[in-house]
This record gives sequence, structure tokens and C-alpha cells, in this order.
Amino acid sequence: MSAAGSPPDNPHDTLVRALLSNAGDAATLLREHLPPEIAARLSGTPPVLLDGSFVDPHLRLSTSDRLFGVALRGGRPALLYVLIEHKSAPDRATPLQLLRYMVRIWERHLRSHPDQIGRLPPILPLVLYHGRPPWRVPTAVIDCLDLDDALRPLVQDFRYTVRDLGRLPPEALSAVPHIRAVLMALRLGTGEPARLERLVEIVAALPDESLLEAQVVRYIVAMIGSLTPRDWHRVAALAKPQREEAMVSLAAQEWIAQGRETGFAQGRQEGRQEGRIAVLLAVLEARFGPLDAGLRRRLAGLTPAEVDALVPRAATAAHLDDVFDPPATG
Repeated sequence: MSAAGSPPDNPHDTLVRALLSNAGDAATLLREHLPPEIAARLSGTPPVLLDGSFVDPHLRLSTSDRLFGVALRGGRPALLYVLIEHKSAPDRATPLQLLRYMVRIWERHLRSHPDQIGRLPPILPLVLYHGRPPWRVPTAVIDCLDLDDALRPLVQDFRYTVRDLGRLPPEALSAVPHIRAVLMALRLGTGEPARLERLVEIVAALPDESLLEAQVVRYIVAMIGSLTPRDWHRVAALAKPQREEAMVSLAAQEWIAQGRETGFAQGRQEGRQEGRIAVLLAVLEARFGPLDAGLRRRLAGLTPAEVDALVPRAATAAHLDDVFDPPATG
């Protein structure tokens, strides 16, 4: 199976946000991917996630960022800026973009602390990239400039660290299984083949009933256009047999969302109705297995309003019969 293109709501950013919102996971990820000499300077205090994004608006579908406040050994404060590149290939403008974002961070800091113009906290930039081509962009602004040897010492370096996640073996992504699973999932969004055994490995490592579990499952379904309900049943049964039904329901929710964005909202009326029925069929088969020919004919004869009413029931009903004939309540 191959990965599909990114839908417009940037699921990459949603997934990264779910991982880095946990202070412990953020601390682990940063220590594992920062240069050792920088990681050794960090104190044992967990990083504090700070509000705001500094990325240019037109790049926010392909780039995410997170800013952390950290303490260095000895007590000095610093800022750690993580830029996550979701582009399919390296962007040669990254060094200049990163410099622009760092200036924005310092300008915001000065608005709150105008007396610190000579004592600004250092910004330690880290770029996480998971595209398929290797990263060959300069990692210092000075290497983007046309300078002779006499001028080079006069120009500041503004070097950053890049971790090319696509070149690392899975075991090098993180020592923590669920962090490693998220980074492995991210690589599926930029073209890495999505073998079923890899999906099983990813899903099995996720904490049960967690936000991260839900986000990763939805991300996988959103990114892998060739993933079928039958494929997902196999993944769920092998990765989490005790939670197979819950895993299928999570996938069904994403299929429903995709249907609303495509078949429910695009094309001629006939095409929209076909999209509605395709989503309903995918959800039903994901949860209850292949449908017989008679039931497929019944679905084909439904009106748009009837399909819309059945889709949410298909995602939550305990039995197939309950989708079409819900049990009485009261």
C-alpha cells in the first residue's frame, strides 16, 4: 500500500500536537534528537510548551512548530524551537524561514520583557523532517550567502539542528515505544510504504484509550488511501485483539469525516449520493465484515437523507441489525 496525499486540515500537525502536548514525551523526544552537547546542557526540569505559532500563514499546511521554555544547567532560561517539516522534499528556504521565525519569537519576548534587549534567552532550533528525499539543505544561514573568506567571520552563523527522520531506522527514532510509533506513523504521510506488519507494530505500541491512540489511528486512515476495511480489521486484530472493536470504530469515524469532505460535499448530486453510500458501506464492512449482495442493493436504493441518518449509527451500533432497526430506548 502507498500513502495518499495530505488532506487540507493538516493531520500531521494534529498528530504532532498530540505527542508534544505531554511534557514527559516532549522531554524524551527533545533529548533523543537534539545534539548530545545541547541535550547535556538541559536541566532535569520538563520543558514548558508555550503558546503561539510563528510559521508564515501560507506554509502552515506543510509546516508545524512548537516553542518550549527550558532551563539550562545552572538555572539560565532558554527557548527550544521545534520546526516540523511535513513537505515531501526539503525546502531550500528553511534556513531563512527559521531565522525569520526566531526573530518573531524574540520580538514577542521583548514585548513582554522590554528591559531584556541585551539579555534575550537563546533559541535552540531543531528541525524534524520526515520526507522521502534526504535533507541536503544548509544548516546555517551563512551557507546560504555568497561570501568570500574575509567576510565570513563577520556574519553570524545561526546554525540549527536537523533530524532527518526518514533516514533513521525505526529503533533509532525513540527508545520509548509510543513516541517511536508516532514518528513511524508520520513517515507514512510522506510516501513510506505502509506494510501491514508496520501498521501492526505502530498500533500495538500506542497506549490504550489515549488521545494519542485515537489521533494515530485517524492519521493512518487519512494518509493511506489504499487501506481497506478488511486490511484494518487484520491490523486491529493482530495489534490489539482485546480492543479490535474500538480500533475499528476509530477508523470508521475517520472514514465518515473523509466522506463528508469528498462524496458528501463535492461533484454533481449523483456523485454526492455515491459518495454517501461508499462511506456507509466502508463503515459497515469495517465494523461487521463483508455485506451480502441483498444488503448492498438495499443501500443503493436509499435516499440521501436515509444514508445521512444511517452513517452515525453504523459507527456506534452494537450489531448490524441495529443500524437499520435501532433498538427502542426509554
